[in-house]
Amino acid sequence: MNNSDLFIKEFNSLHDAMQEAAGKGREFYSLLHELKNTHPVVKKYESHIDLARRLRNLLVHESKADSYAIAQPSPELIQELKLVRMKLENPEKVSMFKKEVITLDVTDSLTKVLDLVEKHNITQFPVFNNKHFEGMLSDNGITHWLARVLGDKVIQLTDVRVKDIIQKDEELASYIIVSSNMPLYEVEQQMMAKINRTGNSKVVVLITPAGNISKKADIIGIITPWDMPEIISKL
Repeated sequence: MNNSDLFIKEFNSLHDAMQEAAGKGREFYSLLHELKNTHPVVKKYESHIDLARRLRNLLVHESKADSYAIAQPSPELIQELKLVRMKLENPEKVSMFKKEVITLDVTDSLTKVLDLVEKHNITQFPVFNNKHFEGMLSDNGITHWLARVLGDKVIQLTDVRVKDIIQKDEELASYIIVSSNMPLYEVEQQMMAKINRTGNSKVVVLITPAGNISKKADIIGIITPWDMPEIISKL
């Protein structure tokens, strides 16, 4: 097949993938108009997809001789269409962020938390009361707690427990729980929805096998705001 044939074949495959993503069979332009507002992959590659749409119209609706003179799809454009299709059909999963996650218990001391922050350079900790998940403890939460209490009295940090701090942590609920097979673009959408709803940009994603937490071992990965650039690059 020549480049025009390869391009049309890949374009039609992309059309199928976009119909699958939208859950409906519609003509290409309508799908593009809808998905550019609802699907991060299509939004990211909108200009390239629209260029392909216009080129496809030239190739299909003009005479063969004229279309060859007007435009011929490059191998790079064909490869880019294939890339977009693959991102729609087989999106990157949140499981790529699987890692060991350090958790805390409500009875752990503040000095232990500070040691962990210094040793591992992490600032977000899932907190448990035995097996029950209580929420997240953040560096901001610790800072806010210290600002509140240091003006009132002398504090012995060795006497302070995690349970004393998380009651004051405004970011305690700034997390979402997702299953490890969720596409990254859905995670990004959920994070942005949470930020827009709460006004808190420090949203953390906790990755679990089934999208729920019943014990510490259920947390098999974590995404913090610092990971957002990598998420965007993978879309």
